[in-house]
Amino acid sequence: MSFDLATLAAFTAGVVVIVLLPGANSLYVATTALRAGTRSGFRAMLGVFTGDAVLMVLAVLSAQALAANPVVYTVLVWAGALYLLWLALGLVRSAVQRILARRAHRAEPEPTENPIQPPTTPNPIIASPRLSPYRTALVTSLLNPKAILFLASFFVQFIDPASPTPLGDLVILMLILEVVSAAYLTLLVLVGARIGRRVQPHGRLAIVGTLAAAAAFVALAVRVVLP
Repeated sequence: MSFDLATLAAFTAGVVVIVLLPGANSLYVATTALRAGTRSGFRAMLGVFTGDAVLMVLAVLSAQALAANPVVYTVLVWAGALYLLWLALGLVRSAVQRILARRAHRAEPEPTENPIQPPTTPNPIIASPRLSPYRTALVTSLLNPKAILFLASFFVQFIDPASPTPLGDLVILMLILEVVSAAYLTLLVLVGARIGRRVQPHGRLAIVGTLAAAAAFVALAVRVVLP
């Protein structure tokens, strides 16, 4: 390892700030835990980890060249924005279904909290995902041009091509980022799943929460395409 403690501390501090900033990845993980419970939330978290790892490798290999190509970058920006809008559309459809179910008085009963025999099915805020949480989170992570540009401008600054152990340096930096991300996303999963078990799936709070998540994805899509 060619890093000193000051360099590692600076990198870790930057990573903490990056991870805590609201984004599509953390929003998707949180909403997945809300709608489908802890297991699906952790699957989504694993998808984010995989996407982050791929982006970090690309940042070292070719992200700067990719960002310098205006055509490729524009396509990437709009692909990411459209994907976020597609996720928002799915949430709006879920909210509409909940409103119709509420009007038809077909709300599901809230599961009973039993420390001996806990509920086997979650009581989600958002409808069960049609796609695999892992695959959806992976695509969400990979189609994030802002993340690619940030990694290309921040992450690569800590990679020294002249280092005697460049691969070891890359692994250490990747581990730091993934560990910090894991701690934050785990908290989101646990809190989200706990809230999801206590909310009536067709109640007003569930409907408002679903529409709020959809609005957040739309806002992220707009932020992606804005300069």
